[in-house]
Amino acid sequence: PTDDPVSSAFAAPCIDAPYDYEYLADDKQIVIRRFDDAGVQYLVADVQLTDVHQLQTALSSGKAFGALEPASAMAERAGAVLAINADDYALHKYGTIIRNGELLRAHDTTRNMLIVDENGDFSVRTDRANEDPAALGASLTAANTWQTFEFGPELIRNGQIVDFNPAFDVISTNPQRRDPRTAIGQIGKLHYVIVVADGRSESSHGMTLPEMQRLMQDLGAQTAMNLDGGGSSE
Repeated sequence: PTDDPVSSAFAAPCIDAPYDYEYLADDKQIVIRRFDDAGVQYLVADVQLTDVHQLQTALSSGKAFGALEPASAMAERAGAVLAINADDYALHKYGTIIRNGELLRAHDTTRNMLIVDENGDFSVRTDRANEDPAALGASLTAANTWQTFEFGPELIRNGQIVDFNPAFDVISTNPQRRDPRTAIGQIGKLHYVIVVADGRSESSHGMTLPEMQRLMQDLGAQTAMNLDGGGSSE
């Protein structure tokens, strides 16, 4: 932990000092703070990069559809500075999956898609009703899309909290349901915020989706989406 100011080469982090962890380099800045708020323990990571290719994804067992592996083991193998879980694409057959610029699968789905484009900008695709997965995969690949994540729901669009689509059935959107959560958002150019909330324990009873929405908005996210939670949050 440190009270030292972060680099002036980057924007001010979305969380106030002091930080519990920080990583400062010429080409990236990451600060993390732990919170314990009304029985919910969570971490907020402010991540600022200089190149979209620093935002890497790792594959379980190093293979597109390899055996399950803890995120910590994947992070160690990759030499990650910071690592979180993402979606659960390897456990199902759905969605259009791009990892580090490579199209791994194109299949129909009802999930929301977080798109990270070649500039590192986020957008969320929610209307999947008449989607042509093959055409979508080809279009995203032609546009040099860097990553896609299939989960949801979308939390923030243009800085505003969104209403959940009642047809979204990937996870419960019950506003009272508390679970461990992982969410990611974009604040600005190559500037991201990640929240991981603990839950299902005496020390932390988890976060509702509306609570995650309000937190992401308070942290300055312009676009944000919920990733896989529950026992996957790490």
